[in-house]
Amino acid sequence: MKKMTFVFLMVLLVFGILIMGCPTDGQNNPSRKIPGKFSVTKLSDTMGDSSARGVSLGTYTITNSESIFFILRNVGDFPITDITLTPGKLNKNGSIFEPITGNGITANPSAITVLETSGNTVVESVIKVNINHGDIIGLIAQQYIQKADFAGTTLRITGKTTDENGAVLDVSIDLDIETLIKVASFDVMYSLDNGVTFEKAEYVVNGFYYPLLDGQNTGYIVIKNTGNVNIRYKDSYTGLFNNSVPWIIIQPNEYSQRLYSIDSRYFIQIDTMGIVFNNQGNDDLTLKVGTSLVSYHPSADWFAIFNY
Repeated sequence: MKKMTFVFLMVLLVFGILIMGCPTDGQNNPSRKIPGKFSVTKLSDTMGDSSARGVSLGTYTITNSESIFFILRNVGDFPITDITLTPGKLNKNGSIFEPITGNGITANPSAITVLETSGNTVVESVIKVNINHGDIIGLIAQQYIQKADFAGTTLRITGKTTDENGAVLDVSIDLDIETLIKVASFDVMYSLDNGVTFEKAEYVVNGFYYPLLDGQNTGYIVIKNTGNVNIRYKDSYTGLFNNSVPWIIIQPNEYSQRLYSIDSRYFIQIDTMGIVFNNQGNDDLTLKVGTSLVSYHPSADWFAIFNY
């Protein structure tokens, strides 16, 4: 009986040694090296697990332009080469990536020859992503680079690495950047029922036009804020030559007070307060040079509203 027990214990001991001596995978075998792998760190703020397929760089409010910086590392055991950084957009289910070809979003550098591992001297690269929404204050042109509904971008980083057997592998990571674009926009609205309902006035030449009310030279004219930021205005007939007249704020989706009329003409000043102006395709409306005042002429700081 004792001999059988001894033999049984010896069999268990040998079996246990065999199990301990057989590595199951690379994680349980410290001697096994892993291929190169990207890791992303926003400056002073680690963004997620380095093994994640996608990484969020956060949400940014874009007034005109924004620069985002992050550190790109290789946390594997083999170098990553032929690295490209491509801004683009993923479709809704994330299966199709379409590069953004315009100049509104750029990555600098856009290519890296080699990213060494953490065991070498050069272990990281500082990447700069520029997101440009539109022209800054004082520029006449109203070129629209990104629209107000632009919700962000995905920066796809791809490269090649090897495993411990020398096999070449593709490696990649997606960085998601969400944006909130600030944009100033407005419509001139008129009412034929004393402010109960409003219609959009038509811009013709050097001004907005609205129909007469029963043949009379009267009208009910307001400005509607159609952007997503506050704008301000002055009734220019009283405020154009009087700096003491206060600006009046119009919040998004709200209306101005009824504008003051003289000789069936309304003079108005609108200030976007430094925010990009969406002229809705009207090339006559621009910003007065050196200001954020909306004008129909580069040197003017007001525009007019006429009746038919």
